Amino acid sequence: MKTTERIEQLIASYLNGELSQEERTELMNWVRTDPSNKALFYDIKDIWDSARPASVDVNQQLIHFYKTQAQKKKKRVLPVWTNVAAAVAILLIGLFAAQFIPFFQTENRSMVESFQVPMGSHSQVVLADGTRVNLNSNSSLRLDPDFSTTNRKVSLEGEAYFEVKSDKSNPFEVRTHKFNIVVTGTKFNVNSHREDRDIGATLAEGRIQLEARNMKTIVLKPGQKITFNQQTMKAVLSEADVASDIAWVEGELNFRDIPFPDLIRRLERWYDVKLEYDGPDFDSMTYTGHFKNQETIWQVLDALKLTTSIDYTKVNLREFKLYLKSNSM
Repeated sequence: MKTTERIEQLIASYLNGELSQEERTELMNWVRTDPSNKALFYDIKDIWDSARPASVDVNQQLIHFYKTQAQKKKKRVLPVWTNVAAAVAILLIGLFAAQFIPFFQTENRSMVESFQVPMGSHSQVVLADGTRVNLNSNSSLRLDPDFSTTNRKVSLEGEAYFEVKSDKSNPFEVRTHKFNIVVTGTKFNVNSHREDRDIGATLAEGRIQLEARNMKTIVLKPGQKITFNQQTMKAVLSEADVASDIAWVEGELNFRDIPFPDLIRRLERWYDVKLEYDGPDFDSMTYTGHFKNQETIWQVLDALKLTTSIDYTKVNLREFKLYLKSNSM
């Protein structure tokens, strides 16, 4: 069987929910080999999910779409179900993209005393002392009432990446609900979400001093990270994958052995959605993977579905239920 015909068959089976685990692996390998493969696959899926008729021959319509797309690479082509269905698909895709691709905004509001970023958004602010702060979704930064170039104290709820303006005579202090960080001039990431199991800080450049109750002061060197388990309050100092830890600043999510509950909360904050799951099996799972800002929540969940034992169903536009494939819903 020719490669093109094989891929057509795999995608058709995927849309029908008939792929075996081996076929899922084969399809995912094809999707990953080339960005155009990935774009085509999700074009087909998004359009199919949005405007699928009640009764249609999946294989024939998919083959028509796939071959037409291959013949006209520079022109966006929709499958010919009906003109109305195609138009609806275009509108839905535009609407969903606007709702589910995280929004990134940049602002310079040095005179404001507090900054709040809702779920599904990110923001960049420049403080009065010249420090640049990238705030992740569902995060807030509060400045001391008399914050200035000589009083550089802030409080953080959530996650932020700091590029602190150097001033050795006036240290910059970040306070969280579990620990404080004191620096003079450096670049570092802080995650202090109260609901996450693991919180901590990663140092990209310079030097930071971390202080916490009932714990000795810890000094981090570039390329190191400190991780707190909020359940046990044990702290672990280790070498960091700095690029991975701060990838969110550039609109990407990199996960390495992240606990599944923390993964779910990060995705919920990033996409402003609700992801429900049940069962102790999830709590012991970890995940390693990479997602870009342009990917929708459906693409992320499909990646989990294709590469792990997790499956999902859509409850509504902003709510999904996750379950293990071996379990019945």
